[in-house]
Amino acid sequence: MPSIRHSQRSAATELFLLAFCLFLFCGCKDAFKVEDPQLKPIQTMLEQKLPTGTNQGMVEQFLSARGYETEPAEKPGTMVAVIRHVDPQLLRPVTARVTFYFDANGRLNTFELVRIANAPVPEPQPQQQ
Repeated sequence: MPSIRHSQRSAATELFLLAFCLFLFCGCKDAFKVEDPQLKPIQTMLEQKLPTGTNQGMVEQFLSARGYETEPAEKPGTMVAVIRHVDPQLLRPVTARVTFYFDANGRLNTFELVRIANAPVPEPQPQQQ
């Protein structure tokens, strides 16, 4: 007959494993939600324009068409971009470093935003003839 202490430990372990599995299967999508109110417009735009499942080529095209810089990815299956947004009401800029995470089939799983220092907007280079 198992001791009470052993059964309490077993129940606690099972509860922990259940909570962990729920986090993995249900909570991962919300794991990268931002709290910074200035980053929320960037997050909302990306959620609307690049839903989960978007292929990597479409993400690259989206970033390129809007002139967002990309950086070398740190890990396979990721893409990194720098997105600058200006609040139209306050005219206050905010810049985010966004890491996009893709599955083995090149489909978007999620993305993570981190606020970075605002850099000056690059001046357009004159066309040489």
